[in-house]
Amino acid sequence: MFVVFVIEFIIMNKYQDLWVQKYAPQSLDEIVLSEENREFFSSINEDTPHLLFYGNAGTGKTTLAKIIVKNILKCQYLYINASDENGVDTIRNKVISFSQTRSLDGKKKVIILDEFCGTTPEAQRILRNVMEEYASTTRFILTANYINRITEPIRSRCLIFNIQPKIEDILKRCSFILKSENVKVEDIQKEKLVNHINLNFPDMRRIINDLQKFSIQGHLNISTKNQIKDISQELFKKLLEKKGVLEIRKFVIEEEKNFASDYQNLMKELFDLIFYSKISEDKKKSLLLDIGEHMYRDNFVIDHEINFFCCLMNLHKSFN
Repeated sequence: MFVVFVIEFIIMNKYQDLWVQKYAPQSLDEIVLSEENREFFSSINEDTPHLLFYGNAGTGKTTLAKIIVKNILKCQYLYINASDENGVDTIRNKVISFSQTRSLDGKKKVIILDEFCGTTPEAQRILRNVMEEYASTTRFILTANYINRITEPIRSRCLIFNIQPKIEDILKRCSFILKSENVKVEDIQKEKLVNHINLNFPDMRRIINDLQKFSIQGHLNISTKNQIKDISQELFKKLLEKKGVLEIRKFVIEEEKNFASDYQNLMKELFDLIFYSKISEDKKKSLLLDIGEHMYRDNFVIDHEINFFCCLMNLHKSFN
């Protein structure tokens, strides 16, 4: 028992050492938001309608939802990860049960349904009635990466906000973290930092994780060797030269560590290269549609490399 406690203590300490947790915003003033959104959320109250936050992963949607219930409304709330608990049973057993009663302090309660875009259509159909029936006791905050997967009746019942920080605000936050951690930043690294933020925008969580990785020695060292942009250019070159598809796949697998197996960004870079290339319009449309389709599938597949290889085979066919 003592050994288990020690192991859990070590894990928690390591978890807190992560910059993304250490510098996680605890108040509305700390979170990176547009001024319009900040002004609105600072003045909300329990009579504010249901809220729907959408945007890319890592932009702070969940953090914002929790700050609202803990720091602004200071209300009783229920948090549910709707991508894991995405069926009708969750709505019937948890959501309705929580909504039926008034809170101890008489305030309205809030239910946070995180990653709500993973919820089944049937569960969304039931929820829309719950949102109206228990409006006197409960408000909902929904978060989603893909707003198009949320039915129109749900969307029409919410105030909708695109939670996407500005690049300059992310840069300020990164500078604050680096300064707080006493990380030395040379002039050449400042330019690389801006490029790195542009490449990974708007995923602030990923950017901060990368900052910590690049700062292990106490000074910022963003390596430009074999970054995704360089790898995508080499990949595009091989496709233009009509190299064998198995040879191209071998190249990609060998470079996996250098682009951190981030196949979404690799496809995005390849998309941009093809879009701005001098390839004929008809062929370009076909190639871009193939990449777009596989970028969409990448959100659901178990093996991202296999999905990318399938994309490569389609691209290879079009190039040949």
